[in-house]
Amino acid sequence: GGFALLDGKTFQVTETWEPQGSSVPFGYDFWYQPRHNVMVSSEWGEPNAYRNGFNPADVASGRYGQSLHVWQWQERKLIQSLDLGEEGIMPLEVRFLHNPEATIGYVGAALSSNVFCFYKQDDGTWAAKKVIDFPSKKVEG
Repeated sequence: GGFALLDGKTFQVTETWEPQGSSVPFGYDFWYQPRHNVMVSSEWGEPNAYRNGFNPADVASGRYGQSLHVWQWQERKLIQSLDLGEEGIMPLEVRFLHNPEATIGYVGAALSSNVFCFYKQDDGTWAAKKVIDFPSKKVEG
């Protein structure tokens, strides 16, 4: 679930972005707001879980993520994880509002098709709430 730093000229991996011992279970996407010294990253799942196609049993066994992770950008330090619950399994693309002062963003959960808003609270901690809920549909075939 970590992030690799690449050399800008050779594209060789130079190191991991987060310090040793600060990794998260799964990684996928991230977005940062440098004016707030914050980065939010998302989770997908274990590569071996989706290598041969999606299997719902892998969801039940915890092989897919359901959390967002909040980092101090400059310090590369994990400060908080937000569990989105069963309706937030496989949160993928993280996007802050396109305002460098914004402390609000959105992420879509692939398995449920729900959209969550994440935001900084007045006390400095972060929270997330579901803001769009698409009802599930049964499909045959």
